[in-house]
Amino acid sequence: MNKNTNSSFYIERILNSPTFIHKEVQRNLLNFLYKAAQEGKILREMDIAFDFFKRDTTFQPGDDTIVRVSIYKLRALLDQYYQNEGQKDELVFELPKGYYSLKAVKKGEETSKRIKKPDWKRMVYLFLILSVALNLFLFLRFELRPSAKSNPVWSDLLQSKLPVYITLGDPFFFRATNDSSNESIVVRDISVNSAQDLQKQNTARFFNRKMKIGNLDYSYLSTNNVRPLPDIISIFSRANIEIRLQTLSETNIEDIKRNNQVFIGNINSFGFFTKFLEKTSIRLHTHPREIVINKGADSLVLSVPEKIQGYYIDYAFMVKVPGMNNTIISMMGDFHASGIKGLSNCITEQSSITKLEKDVSGKYGKFPEYFEMVVKVTSYNYFDFKTEVIYFNPLAFN
Repeated sequence: MNKNTNSSFYIERILNSPTFIHKEVQRNLLNFLYKAAQEGKILREMDIAFDFFKRDTTFQPGDDTIVRVSIYKLRALLDQYYQNEGQKDELVFELPKGYYSLKAVKKGEETSKRIKKPDWKRMVYLFLILSVALNLFLFLRFELRPSAKSNPVWSDLLQSKLPVYITLGDPFFFRATNDSSNESIVVRDISVNSAQDLQKQNTARFFNRKMKIGNLDYSYLSTNNVRPLPDIISIFSRANIEIRLQTLSETNIEDIKRNNQVFIGNINSFGFFTKFLEKTSIRLHTHPREIVINKGADSLVLSVPEKIQGYYIDYAFMVKVPGMNNTIISMMGDFHASGIKGLSNCITEQSSITKLEKDVSGKYGKFPEYFEMVVKVTSYNYFDFKTEVIYFNPLAFN
């Protein structure tokens, strides 16, 4: 931001305007960003988390969205200000999307459009661009993946003529709106994983603040779901299997009845897919978060800390069971993003597949069509670097 004699006048005008005067957090955040810009600082999300919100070194942007939510609300308030009392301001302050630094431009030279509601058209274009990039990535690494039909984990799906629906679990978020100011925040509570949970859970902390709670009309994805996609998609694309990518919130029972399913999600986002786990020994507890291998007196409970940093152990599981009308349902889940990526490598990379097939066939005579397995993934800051199969069990169905 260029220092000039007018910028301090206009920032004070905004801070003391009716739009901002009672919005303490956004008002202080705007002043913080202004001072940083005056000093020539280029801020990152972590800078704002540490210096403004006073988060400590355990802060993880994927788990704590306070910076992104606050910046979004600040953009919306600036939009409201310039549509009302700031219409005649000759200097305009902007927060370009994707950045955390304040920018001052002369009236008429704005580089960003004001926020009224989500730009769905732009989001569709972005999705198409990402789809093209993903397909290019898959094409470039095409020859690096093992032969599709040589992979015993997926052989039955590859031989089926049915499409494969890759369904991503989307964690449940809800909105809390202040009755008096109509100001709202988006909330993620690990004990609330569905609209039904939202009705059942004690939400007194919101009611005490005179806030109404309700469902969002859009969904979120986490890195757990996205990281294994290139590896999983490449398995089916090489075999010319029709693939459809969707979120759990978009899925209906007809999709499950008519198509093979590969579900990928954090254990908090399995939704109705937990019903299919009843055919296995795997059980999920969402609060506290646990993967349980249910073997009676020999049951094993696997859990990891909610907040992780540095080295840690993650766990991930995969089960494959029969679906409806001769379909096949495969499910993959973990605690943190590294678990599912380690599992994905285990069932897509040639060296890992060869070892897995040898170990399983040596113990059971052949690789089973239906099975359950759990892996232990040694990780560092959400990245996997060692994966071990700690449990494998064939499943038999009539």
